[in-house]
Amino acid sequence: MTSLEVSHLDVKFGNRKVISDLSFSLSSGEIASLLGPSGCGKTTLLRAIAGLLTPSGGTIRLGTQLVGLSSLSLAPHKRSTGYVPQQGALFPHLNVARNIAFGIDKKKFSRSQIESRTFEMLELIGMSGYEQVMPTELSGGQQTRVALARALAIKPKMVLLDEPFSALDAHLRNELRADVIALLRSLGATAILVTHDREEALVASDKVFLMRDGAIAQYGSPEDVYENPTSPEIAVSTGDAMILPARQSMDGTVSYPLNTIVNNAAGSKGYVVIRPEEIVVSQQSSVGMKAKLLALDYFGHDAMLTFSLAHTSDLIKVRVAGHAGYLVGETLSLSHEGPIRFFKE
Repeated sequence: MTSLEVSHLDVKFGNRKVISDLSFSLSSGEIASLLGPSGCGKTTLLRAIAGLLTPSGGTIRLGTQLVGLSSLSLAPHKRSTGYVPQQGALFPHLNVARNIAFGIDKKKFSRSQIESRTFEMLELIGMSGYEQVMPTELSGGQQTRVALARALAIKPKMVLLDEPFSALDAHLRNELRADVIALLRSLGATAILVTHDREEALVASDKVFLMRDGAIAQYGSPEDVYENPTSPEIAVSTGDAMILPARQSMDGTVSYPLNTIVNNAAGSKGYVVIRPEEIVVSQQSSVGMKAKLLALDYFGHDAMLTFSLAHTSDLIKVRVAGHAGYLVGETLSLSHEGPIRFFKE
């Protein structure tokens, strides 16, 4: 596998600029996620890297090879990138073996070599014996596995995955994603995963690139983008978060509803971002802020509690393990024991 460098990339559809002055890089063997809402340019960027779109400006390099710029764009089949589109997009008239072998260069490899590579891929994805099966006879998860095998069969420099798990149910999606990421890591693959699922981006990647309006708003390790968002909006895009009114005094002290009452205290006006798992619930009246439990949403492995505070209209969300045994209507104490992320208004 190889590295990737995208520099000052622009992509236009007619007069509309979809990607604007976008730059980032990946080291060989890294797996990255492009995370963002629909329409922010994730798939457009992936297709430009794959050679399916020609940029209007900037450059794309795979290792030392320049593969994309506005005046010259290397054809997709010459870039050696494996592309896995949404829902697999297998050829319906070809069986599994022929789908996997489709991209292998027939001029460079003999029939026996192609068959050997196909069987190797089937074994790799755990589908030996499915050579003659047609795509319509496969489950959604099996179709995604075959699409991945087709992408890997050409021994690509890079694997590009465009929301390959989006059509699957939650349990299968999590299971298949874990298998695919484990397979990519075992091969030392350099890969990019497009997703709008924030948990998927965090669990699957070495780097997360948060996209907004055709640009990268923030990037870093999953831990960094989750723990240190650069704006309240970014915080919400990477996980559950509350945005509460706050003031920061000249000495750096921040006042907010779970710390002190925010009235007309001197200092900069703004907001704090707090994660629900950073709040501790206690039945001891001597600690924290008093709060009334308004609702309890139970998810099995954890629960989300919704509280109201006496001195503010802001609702406080708290994540706890399991049910925790609290009753709706009960008055409890809340303490914030996480980092204070303050943003000026």
